[in-house]
Amino acid sequence: MKPIFLRFHAFGPYSGTEEIDFTRFESGIFLICGPTGAGKTTIFDAICFALYGAASGSGRYAENFKS
Repeated sequence: MKPIFLRFHAFGPYSGTEEIDFTRFESGIFLICGPTGAGKTTIFDAICFALYGAASGSGRYAENFKS
């Protein structure tokens, strides 16, 4: 699976609408990195929630995602 575009609204700590266009990365491979608290896990949680209705890890719960 390769993500193409992600848009989420009022998800986790983000109260507004956030958009990530994964097609901007020309080589087709990319790394999601950043300092602690930058929102890396939020991206994975948003993808997993959109596909499965659940968090990407066992320590977080879907009912806590609403901002």
